[in-house]
Amino acid sequence: MIIPVLALMVALLLEPQRVDLDTVLARAGRYVEQYQREFSLLISREDYLQEVTSMNEGPAGSDRWGLAGVGSSTEGRRLISEFALVRVQDDRRSLWLAFRDVFEVDGRPVHNRGERLERLFRAPSANAFAQAEAIAMESARYNIGDLVRTVNVPTLALEFLEPANQKRSNFRKRGEETVQGVRTWTVAFEERARPTLIQTTDSHDVVAKGVVWIDPDTGRIVRTQLDPQAQKGLKTRITVSYAPEERLGLWVPVEMKEIYERESRQIGGTAKYSDFRRFETDVKFKGPKGGV
Repeated sequence: MIIPVLALMVALLLEPQRVDLDTVLARAGRYVEQYQREFSLLISREDYLQEVTSMNEGPAGSDRWGLAGVGSSTEGRRLISEFALVRVQDDRRSLWLAFRDVFEVDGRPVHNRGERLERLFRAPSANAFAQAEAIAMESARYNIGDLVRTVNVPTLALEFLEPANQKRSNFRKRGEETVQGVRTWTVAFEERARPTLIQTTDSHDVVAKGVVWIDPDTGRIVRTQLDPQAQKGLKTRITVSYAPEERLGLWVPVEMKEIYERESRQIGGTAKYSDFRRFETDVKFKGPKGGV
């Protein structure tokens, strides 16, 4: 009887350990907490291609996107920027803010910028947040389209996986998929709590749902999809892909795809990130009260 018992023990040890959704979410929460500590301040290069397509009703047989070539027009722009993700603390919670310092527009250099982000974070002053906010507002004027966008931050979807925030949403396993060579769980979520994590500048709720691709063994996040519905009649989707960055020892966002769709107009963008540099600093930026 000894041999069968030993065989059973070996079989149990070799059998993959089954995990449930709560376990995977707990691992993802710990991963995000550690990620935020290690990702406290990075500056990278952002290559951002934006397009605005206006669609008119076509003749019978064509769709509303004007794929038959009737009544559609496209405008494009390419922005090259220094891009910084900064963890900011306000009176309620901490959040990510993105600052883009545009230095090239459609191949033409932007004059008198003087590497403002790098100087700001190397020698921050008491009004560093105000300076960075001014840089962000200055750079936003180069965006095309009539939509002011504040949710195009690659790490924004991670907010919903923070341990303290997970109870705000309903989560469900949707399936499994291999991404970047990693076996992942695809987990859908939908925010239920109010006030919402994402808010407009005048403190109105922005309900969000999305999907995250999680390594069930480590909690690592390899892809995210966020659908924040900021305005009635506007469909928004932001998809971010992560990849390992050997010098930093982190998986970093390498591509963000966004789409903002109305009945007669679509704004799309693809941003690619490279040349990540870390700046170690003891500075803590204090954000303004109110929404994002």
